[in-house]
Amino acid sequence: MTNRLFLALACVLLAVRLPSLVQPMGADQGLYTYVGERILDGGFPYRDAWDQKPPAVHVAYAAMRAVWPYDSAVPGTDLLLAAVVAALVWQLGRTLSTCGVGQGAALIFLLLSNPSFARLAGVSVRAQCETFIGAAVTGAFLILARSRGRQGSVTWDLVPAGVLFGIAFAFKYNAATYLLAGLVALFLWKRLTLAACVALGTGFALPALVLASWLAGGGALADMYGATIQYNLQYSGETYSGALQAAIYLLTFPVRHARVDALWLVGGAGCAVLLVTSWHQRDRLMAVAWAAAACLSIAINGSRDLPQYFIQAGPVLALAAAWGASVVWTRRTIVNIAVTVLVVIGVWRVNEFPTLMNNTLHDARYMSATISRAEHLARYGDRLTRKYSALAIAELGDFMRLHSTPVDSVFVFGFSCGSYVAADRVSASRFFWSRPVIVGFQNGRPGYGVGGLLDDLNRTAPTIVALQIRDWAPDVADSQEFFMSTPELAEWLRRSYVRVEGPEGFDVWIKRGGA
Repeated sequence: MTNRLFLALACVLLAVRLPSLVQPMGADQGLYTYVGERILDGGFPYRDAWDQKPPAVHVAYAAMRAVWPYDSAVPGTDLLLAAVVAALVWQLGRTLSTCGVGQGAALIFLLLSNPSFARLAGVSVRAQCETFIGAAVTGAFLILARSRGRQGSVTWDLVPAGVLFGIAFAFKYNAATYLLAGLVALFLWKRLTLAACVALGTGFALPALVLASWLAGGGALADMYGATIQYNLQYSGETYSGALQAAIYLLTFPVRHARVDALWLVGGAGCAVLLVTSWHQRDRLMAVAWAAAACLSIAINGSRDLPQYFIQAGPVLALAAAWGASVVWTRRTIVNIAVTVLVVIGVWRVNEFPTLMNNTLHDARYMSATISRAEHLARYGDRLTRKYSALAIAELGDFMRLHSTPVDSVFVFGFSCGSYVAADRVSASRFFWSRPVIVGFQNGRPGYGVGGLLDDLNRTAPTIVALQIRDWAPDVADSQEFFMSTPELAEWLRRSYVRVEGPEGFDVWIKRGGA
């Protein structure tokens, strides 16, 4: 394939994603954005806005909002990262094998990783932690691959790769598995020396040291440990009854996911081909090790099968698919045609291309102003059956903006954090989403649990309190049910607030004598 044809196809596949720029933020993205805005206001994650994710995603979202303070920053960043990963995997494929492998990997990635294949047109998976992890890890492996032919003992050229692995780790700690895959790659390329390990480890530690120093300066380091380590161990452990169940999940979920995601289908087949033929060229095991690290990282997250967990594997699966195809490609045209037809049929049956087209056309219609904002947002989520509804979040944001002033604090007990952003209001508590309080994380410790939440609310006296009616059940109690069934919380609310009619999906209260 000529470079001109490749670039033309890549541009077409990227252009297909352009209508997604009008999509709203997902529930998680609203959370990251709120924390990012607190950072821009001089605050610190965990201390001023408590979240379980490591700090890199909050810093990234602060940068995104600084550059473009609109919802479109989320799909825009996702689109940019897709282009970056495609370029990186193109160069990685040609470095490890041939130009054709690189081109094929990039096109497979751009076609099959399109979030619009997913439910709600992919709003829940755009610009997630795993999206940034995929880009950073791909860049790290490209640096490692380009260093493999260098002679001599100088290994400081590996430090940038270590930094990228460290950045991935700073987005989610389970991404440390990719550093192990990097060491396997160095072993395969006969570059695994003590000096190489020191160089890679030095680079890996730098992002963590920078972020830890920043958080220590804001007095947020202890809260970060509790949020990102203790809470996440509890959160992940909720899905496994023991080590055996975790091992079974790790071994079985790739097959199950290949039945619903064509990138996992073709990438898994590619990994199998590379593994079987690695006796001839052991470089091929590098992609297998990378894919194994991705699977381990996903399993560490827990067995909830949340769609964002799986997107970190996209780059290596695209690489494995293209690389494996180049291995099985023969000089017999009839065999090549038969294999291609089987792959096309499999991809078509697994991925719902009509869904991709319908979602893209819907966004394009809104982009061209042929449907209303309410009709557009109503497509994303359901306020009565799910914890995320873009329309409900927008309505609550409008309500809070109308019934409060910019200096007032408000409080939303639920998982509609984007409403704070839409209203341009600050939460009355650092627990601006409800699940940590509901599960009783560190209940009884000063500043945590119901007691910590009440301390915040008494100190700040929010103008508006909105309790989300449907969000967490059956995992844990829904937010409104928990709040009103907890005597001290319900008493606090009824003593100083009056219930008013607000957006559907929320039990809304306004401070007596307030707006």
